[in-house]
Amino acid sequence: MASKAIEFGLPKGAILFSADGHSYEFRESLGPAHHGQSLFLARRRTLEGHPRGKVLLKAIPDQSGPSGSRVRRARTKLLEEVRIAEHLDHPGILKVLGLHKVHGYWYAVLEHPAGNALADMLSMVSELGVWFSPEMTLFIGAQLASALDHAHSAKDAAGVPLNIVHRAVDPDRIFFDWDGSVQLSDFGAATSTLPGRLTTSVRRPQGDFFYASPEALLGGKVDARSDLFSLGLVMLELSTGRCLLYPDAPVSPERVAALSERRQRRVKQAIRRATLAGLQPTVEAAIWQAATFTSADVDVLTRGLPQSLRVLLGRLLTPAPAERYQSARELAGDINAWMGGVFTKADAVAELTALVAKSVERRKPEGADAEFPDEGEVTTTARFASGERQSMTESDSA
Repeated sequence: MASKAIEFGLPKGAILFSADGHSYEFRESLGPAHHGQSLFLARRRTLEGHPRGKVLLKAIPDQSGPSGSRVRRARTKLLEEVRIAEHLDHPGILKVLGLHKVHGYWYAVLEHPAGNALADMLSMVSELGVWFSPEMTLFIGAQLASALDHAHSAKDAAGVPLNIVHRAVDPDRIFFDWDGSVQLSDFGAATSTLPGRLTTSVRRPQGDFFYASPEALLGGKVDARSDLFSLGLVMLELSTGRCLLYPDAPVSPERVAALSERRQRRVKQAIRRATLAGLQPTVEAAIWQAATFTSADVDVLTRGLPQSLRVLLGRLLTPAPAERYQSARELAGDINAWMGGVFTKADAVAELTALVAKSVERRKPEGADAEFPDEGEVTTTARFASGERQSMTESDSA
């Protein structure tokens, strides 16, 4: 079964712990993170009480207690995430700011995203009935490819490759800031060859399985090219609103029959593993789609896009890893060559600002003069589709 978060009964405003000249004030529970860890939104203050912005906290008890191996596993993965983060230093990757053991708990302190979750941006444009321009899609894709290249090529102090694979590249973990920057978060599900890492013989998708690679869904071995497939799925949705692994209809009997008996057995085994892991029943549709889609399906979904973007998505979204882009660096190079520097951060911000203004106007009561919110007030908790905005730092007087 899927791991449940360890329960923390905390009142808003409670001080979780103090360390390194700061105290950490509980603001909101954000539910379970990977492997049963608990995720919090917290405010960091000086010991004199002055606010210093928001952070995210992942927490897990130090002692196993009645939860036994579940807690030990969650704690090991938390420590592993922090160790991976020590080798990552890129503007497109949210940082892990520290690790503290206090009062019987381990807390990992993570940088709070300054921007808006891509999932919220997609919700907004979906309600408007439009999608992002090909240039915006390529702009976001190039920044994410740069971040992934940094992670995929990371090495330890001795120069040995760590073979980091994020495994959960999806719109909930990608953030777009109002200065045009794009960031990738949450390496909590990452795999690597870091010495002392937690290993498992159970292969199943991490993160949102509708953004997983075919090999991840079918229980195969994942590598950097799996992250690139997931990035391709994100870029496809940005530019078309379509999800390759979320079919409009169940996979046809003809497509199932076209699979070899061995392939059909592999699909059924993958579905059983996903069910035992507690994944949602809809994962079955994603697994069948991953096993049966073809390049022709990608061609249909990308029809109407510029040829350069169609070619790029076609290379990213192939079932066989050997036929994809072989590295994020190669992908970023192609995007930058096609873009030629003609679409800048300012252009990306202008496109998003225009879409937000259209969304606000659409939801404005008839006859009312709704005020367009200040750009600096948008946070990851904003829900564009409802036109709501909140202060990035909340009220520092609270």
